Amino acid sequence: MSERASFARRIDVLAEIFAFTAAAFARQGVSAALLADVDFALEELFTNIVKYGRGKAPVSIEIAAIADGVEVTLTEPEADRFDVTKAPPVDITLPAVQRRPGGLGLHLIPRLVDSVQYGYSEGERCSRIVLRKTSAAPSPGAAGNREERC
Repeated sequence: MSERASFARRIDVLAEIFAFTAAAFARQGVSAALLADVDFALEELFTNIVKYGRGKAPVSIEIAAIADGVEVTLTEPEADRFDVTKAPPVDITLPAVQRRPGGLGLHLIPRLVDSVQYGYSEGERCSRIVLRKTSAAPSPGAAGNREERC
């Protein structure tokens, strides 16, 4: 069983996204302990789409319970290719004043979830990001990309 909803590309819909994830977790019996990490990842990804994406079509989020966790798929139509699994590294050892602003959210996401996968359909200009989060410890470096259809 999975649930899907679409959201306008506006920052002010974040509360709607969080309400959707909380309700979907509850209906599907996904542990609420996983919700904060999933919501953080979705907030980072969605705000990047709003800030940097050029498309106008709504972004869809699908939530599906999996063994001991959840799989969340964020689909962006009218997208330019941007592989979130290959975001430039952030040197977190530097003091904040010496770092270049931006990129910290994409740096944190793979550390909060078990895996991040990126897929892009060139012909449809559609990107898909799939996050998996379980109660088990995250797998370091569990990221990848693939060519797919949306």
